[in-house]
Amino acid sequence: MNALSGDTPIFAEVDGKYGVYTLQELFELHNEGKKIRVPALLNKRGKKIWVEVEDVVSFGTQPLKQIMLATTHLFVKVSEDTIIPAYSMRLFRGKEKLILKFKFVNELKVTQFANNDTILLTMRIHLNLPEGDQTEWELGFALGFYIAEGSTLKRKRSFSKRSLEKLNGFAKNRGMALQDYLNYMSNIKLVILTVGEPDFERGFIDNIKRHFKFSKSHKRKVANAYDLYSSDLRYIHLIKENVDGYTSHDKHLKNVVYNRSLKFLAGILDGFLAGDGTYIKNMNLFAVNITTNYRLYNDLIFLSKALGYDVHINKGSFGKSPSSNKFYYALRLSILKNWHRFSAFGLVKERIKMVENAGVKEAFNLVLKPLYEENDKRAKFNRLYFTAYGFLVSDAVKTF
Repeated sequence: MNALSGDTPIFAEVDGKYGVYTLQELFELHNEGKKIRVPALLNKRGKKIWVEVEDVVSFGTQPLKQIMLATTHLFVKVSEDTIIPAYSMRLFRGKEKLILKFKFVNELKVTQFANNDTILLTMRIHLNLPEGDQTEWELGFALGFYIAEGSTLKRKRSFSKRSLEKLNGFAKNRGMALQDYLNYMSNIKLVILTVGEPDFERGFIDNIKRHFKFSKSHKRKVANAYDLYSSDLRYIHLIKENVDGYTSHDKHLKNVVYNRSLKFLAGILDGFLAGDGTYIKNMNLFAVNITTNYRLYNDLIFLSKALGYDVHINKGSFGKSPSSNKFYYALRLSILKNWHRFSAFGLVKERIKMVENAGVKEAFNLVLKPLYEENDKRAKFNRLYFTAYGFLVSDAVKTF
């Protein structure tokens, strides 16, 4: 039984649109008749391809194991009799050929020493998107900066006769009926960005103001902190169309962001890092600490994988808010835009740190449409695909 946890995230193309879904969500979408494709490994030279999903299998509740990697601390949860590409010596032969070895999870070599089995990760989930331009990057930046440093003020839904007359005038100027204009206005009245003087000095605010109108900044009592206010409907709609949630605890990206352009995705991540990231020059990485919001935490991992960045999960820590004086738990990541690890064929190998019990959970797996005949020596590539964390895993069919 090749089974993965139902909450395993997968980049998938569903009815022609990219997004990130859990295996359980893909199970439900498949039952609705949706056409699904996922990123897979095509051949021994590491070529990637998007492959059609023939079926999604539910295995019910199963005891699972969590495989955690030593460097990135990325993980995958699978049944102990799942077959996974792993090998204790080497996975690459020169620069010409990828050597694949397969083991059951309960056979993986995991000790206290450094010669544990290794797992294959893809360096990038390739999305077939246009490159985009500087404007796309700047719009993405404005969105990412809002996710890091922004909040919203909701609009009252009761209007006086005078305000309705005024709104009706705005609607006529746009050639719209009043109700259509009210819908267009959305429930957000105001976007508020809380920024510091360095944000002005580094040009972050100029990037955003190039496209959206803001009122004069308001200085807070906290030293060097300012609030910027925007009622620009273009900014409001950019946020509404691409982000769910309103607070640091629940803001996260909608799947629609993965269907625009690569520059837009890069801008989102750059904007977020400008607001909530710290660049550590001597390590050439961005350190990220955010409040307990696992959906946003995963979004940062998914964006990094779509852009080809090296992302590491770090141990969380408790901190104290200077404004509320309350303790909170911070989730931590490191993002390296340049890879410094040995790689080949767009893949890296990483040593397993540990395999531990992950409890009893709903388990699923995909069945991929075969690329080769079963008697073809390349048939082992019929059953291999990538999770959104980058793991190369086997589908539900055991053929090795």
